[in-house]
Amino acid sequence: MIELMTQTPMQNVYTPLNFTAHLVFCLIATAVYCTQYYRKKSPHYLLLALAVDGTFLTQINTDSWFIMALGVLEIVLLAAAAVFAFRASKAKKAELAKSSDNSDDDDDDHTPPKEDKRNAVEAAFDD
Repeated sequence: MIELMTQTPMQNVYTPLNFTAHLVFCLIATAVYCTQYYRKKSPHYLLLALAVDGTFLTQINTDSWFIMALGVLEIVLLAAAAVFAFRASKAKKAELAKSSDNSDDDDDDHTPPKEDKRNAVEAAFDD
């Protein structure tokens, strides 16, 4: 991979990787994020895949207005991915809390709750 990056000089200031290395990077990142989306069903992985693939557009067009628009698009995609990831995390925590509350109610073990040691000591002195 290092040899692949050093074979050709830098094409432009917006793309530090050459075309082939950038393409390979984008393909690998897209495969990883799509796999994560398939496994975890969270849309922020698709947004991250789009953000990574958007960087490849710098290989095609280097006009300053295009780079500015792409920068804004990248910020929007990454912010949206962060929001979706945060919401998914909160929903997952709420679901885990709900399922743990339900599993406590369905316990077949009917042992009495443990007494507080202080109450046990006070009860011993009350007699």
